[in-house]
Amino acid sequence: MKKLFAYCAVVAIIFASCARSEKVSDGQFGPYTVDTIIENVYHIQDCNDDNPSGETFDEDGNKTHFNNCSDMYLLVGSEKALLIDLSNPIDWADNASESLRDIVGSRIGERDLQITFTHNHGDHTGMLPAFVEDPEVEFLLPRVDFEPLVDRFSAARYSFYDEGYEFDLGGMKISTLAVPGHTAGSMVFFLDGKDILFGGDAIGSGHGVWIFSLDLFKAYADGIEHLVEYIENPENGIDADALRMYGGHYWQKDWFPELGDDVFGIQYIRDMQQLVIGISDGTAYSEPSNLGNALMDTYFRNGQAIVAWNASQAEEYRNGDK
Repeated sequence: MKKLFAYCAVVAIIFASCARSEKVSDGQFGPYTVDTIIENVYHIQDCNDDNPSGETFDEDGNKTHFNNCSDMYLLVGSEKALLIDLSNPIDWADNASESLRDIVGSRIGERDLQITFTHNHGDHTGMLPAFVEDPEVEFLLPRVDFEPLVDRFSAARYSFYDEGYEFDLGGMKISTLAVPGHTAGSMVFFLDGKDILFGGDAIGSGHGVWIFSLDLFKAYADGIEHLVEYIENPENGIDADALRMYGGHYWQKDWFPELGDDVFGIQYIRDMQQLVIGISDGTAYSEPSNLGNALMDTYFRNGQAIVAWNASQAEEYRNGDK
């Protein structure tokens, strides 16, 4: 009996090991499209051929289709997996929750799943119902944005964290840095040793950042400086010139066709740093945004960087106490 038990245990270990190393393909799965960024790091977008990401126009320039596709990032270590953000709420497909759970499950095997968020906006928390009642899933929540909304997680295992928290997935670590502005508690994530940043909408959703109030711009001005200091600090081990930045709406980088298949990097962040300075001293280039939102009636631009904000609030900021 002891020999049989030992044999079964070995078989179980081998099976589990094989399950953990099972190769999964990129492609479309239900309403999602999955791509591999690097080994064990996956980009999941809420789009497919039936509902492609971004904007489509006819020959006359009229918009015929729009999907403000939102991004999720799945990072798989040897012991745990981390899913960053939960995309838009999908009501245009019947199998969204099942498809998302299958995408995650097929890539993490028996590993524990943790879920976190870049910020609290509905287009990044929309698929919460797919996981919130699963007792095996642990939610780790940026405190500033999510502590006031604790009731949304009452059916889940959850805890809060602040800047500086480190996710240790086993052979893969993710550092956290607060960059408020888009929201009061926006958080960005650095994949240690890989020069990869997952920023949600904090410093640019895909082509720029939306700012909703004077106080939030003040926070953003400090947050950008904080971000640059973190990247340039040699103790953090980041090769700035190799940095790749993955935002919360990847499709929006189409505004910059010169990028091709590349993603934004340190030049974007440096352009954003200078843009914030230009907004502060009144030298930034600006133009009407045509977004149809009075809170963000103006685009401020510098190089690759865009801030969508309110012209009157920007003037108040320039003339006030910074």
